[in-house]
Amino acid sequence: MAEERDLVHLNRLKCFNDAVFAIVSTILILPIRRLELNSDTDLKGELEDRWGQLLVYFFAFLVICAVWESHVHRFKILSHIDDVSIWLNLTSLMFTSFLPFTCALEGKYPKKYLPIVLICVDMLILEVLEVIMIWYSFRQSDLLIEELQELPEEQRKERRDYMLAKKLLNPLLYVLAACLSNVNTISAWVLISIVIVTPCIHRFIGIVFRKCKAIRMPGADFDLMFGNYIDTERVECFSDGVFSIVATLLVLDITTENFPKEADVTKNGIDKTVLDMWPKFLVYIATFIVIAFLWFVHHSLFHCIRRMNQIMLVANNISLAFVGYFPFLVAIFNKYVVDPKKLDADTKLAVQCGSLAIFCASLSQAVVFIVALWKGSSHLEPRANPSISRNSHCYLALKLTIIPIVSLFGYYITFANYTAIYIAFHTAVFITPFLFLALKIIFGRREIGVMRHDIIIDDDTDTWVPPPHRSRLRVQKKGVGDTILADTLAV
Repeated sequence: MAEERDLVHLNRLKCFNDAVFAIVSTILILPIRRLELNSDTDLKGELEDRWGQLLVYFFAFLVICAVWESHVHRFKILSHIDDVSIWLNLTSLMFTSFLPFTCALEGKYPKKYLPIVLICVDMLILEVLEVIMIWYSFRQSDLLIEELQELPEEQRKERRDYMLAKKLLNPLLYVLAACLSNVNTISAWVLISIVIVTPCIHRFIGIVFRKCKAIRMPGADFDLMFGNYIDTERVECFSDGVFSIVATLLVLDITTENFPKEADVTKNGIDKTVLDMWPKFLVYIATFIVIAFLWFVHHSLFHCIRRMNQIMLVANNISLAFVGYFPFLVAIFNKYVVDPKKLDADTKLAVQCGSLAIFCASLSQAVVFIVALWKGSSHLEPRANPSISRNSHCYLALKLTIIPIVSLFGYYITFANYTAIYIAFHTAVFITPFLFLALKIIFGRREIGVMRHDIIIDDDTDTWVPPPHRSRLRVQKKGVGDTILADTLAV
């Protein structure tokens, strides 16, 4: 009986998983961000030395996000967990937390075969543990969601085999990549990078599997087993974890490499030594502001997203990967941009790198909104639809354009003289909050937004139907399966 077993709810384990994956993906940048302060190497030389490491970081970040997504899909079939499933999950997280070492090894020694082999072995172990956890969950049927528990045993086995079938692709990619590691490392990384888009391939595998097995399965069950949809709440939690960790890592540069040295404090006194650090404090504040407003736009965007597909998820992961570059950007700013008396070609290149990273992070957020807008009511909340609430739609669209426009301004101003670059860089950052404030003043006093219970979603046509004035409505949440009665006022 369920009450006699060690069954517990899985919400806390979900949060723990999201936190571990967010930390693992963001600390990939730590081995790269450390610069030699006394080195005479110019920024172009620094970037050339770290080019391979920066590329490994980017693809490793996206691959870890794909592994996290696999965890999320597994939890969609579970309603409870027991001690055994917790232990298996914790073992999986242990191997996940080992990935920063293997990726740092690959970035440092890209021509050696062993780092790629270690990455592939680590990822292969994660896939094996996923298979064990899925098999165990179906063996202990009281761990499953109610919809699966109510199925006959034969149909449950079909669903289990269905989920295990999509676990064949990634191990094959890891084995092939490990075999190629001693021949061609680029080909090995191409194979590993395919993992980023395997959820789309999994859906195709599911269709083939269903045809071959002649299994009849409703669309909702197929999406549960093989769908490339993911809960927006989990994406928000994971994204918040990345933003929060990156925001706190920004302070590392002035607490480690640029921390006041004892010799300087003895010679000049602690007051003057700390006061002389004001350019570095300015860089810290500026980069924190950018991170804060990228999170603010992300928060505003996901307030209007109902459903995530794979394209939206990959775009979100790419945005987070560029956000993860910020600790490295702070390091190069503190070395090449902070001194107003020493502005040169390195200053120009540093501002260009920062502007491009910010532009790519913000543009990827805009892609999420564009795809949701294209998909329509199944993926976008009514409040952001131009045909339902034009003001709210324009408000969100303008929010999404501010940071890309400001970052482009920062990039193109680098073609001016060096002093103008220094002034414009800080001006662009500190003027951004006022641009958001201006938007709030323009749109904030209007009636913005349409609550979900203010409209009806027609399940047959997948379109919004405006309610009559002051009527009692039956609201259907498409894709959720629940129906709510609510007294509402017309928009």
